[in-house]
Amino acid sequence: MGWAEFEQVKSEYTDFYKKIDEEIIRLLCERKAAAKGKRYSPPAELLEEWSQKYKMKVSEIGWLMHELNDGSGPFYMPEGPGELLGVIQIMKKSTVGDFDYILTHAMQHEHGSIVTLEINYKNKENENIGHIIPHLMLEITGPTEYKVAKKGSRGGGGNTQMGFLISPPLPSDLTEIHFALIPYAPPMEFPPKEVVLDQEVIFRKS
Repeated sequence: MGWAEFEQVKSEYTDFYKKIDEEIIRLLCERKAAAKGKRYSPPAELLEEWSQKYKMKVSEIGWLMHELNDGSGPFYMPEGPGELLGVIQIMKKSTVGDFDYILTHAMQHEHGSIVTLEINYKNKENENIGHIIPHLMLEITGPTEYKVAKKGSRGGGGNTQMGFLISPPLPSDLTEIHFALIPYAPPMEFPPKEVVLDQEVIFRKS
């Protein structure tokens, strides 16, 4: 079989979408120029107001704000965090509603840090909560500008654990470092497909 060129992808892109997209790009450039590399995030009350006004989830607006702030520069870590150098204890705990949020430690690597967050449901003896879906992102502020990316999550039965990749690495002294969790969920993200296995399975003798 010989080589063939890629076919042009069929597009239904119209002037209607062009006008909207161009305005989005113009506003992104305007905000980036005004911010001058600094991070600006709206307060929780304003996020709630916008959520009601525009019929969006707070976590979706939080995702957009995080992306706008992180757009001040690229997140370079092409070869991963690198060699493990040590561990820093964080041990910060906050309780919101029926959940405990605990930042336990940071694995210190050559090119970045990996921070672990544990989320525990406090009233699991009284109610079966099922699977926790954390639409959250870690925000870090301090003398240095930090970039944060999610690094997986796992758990069940009212408990879950999340990892966050931080660049540059956190300092050994965390006195001037402040941690917070913000609502964060990409608005176009589709929920994972669920497959229910409920048929009888019989293992027969060989």
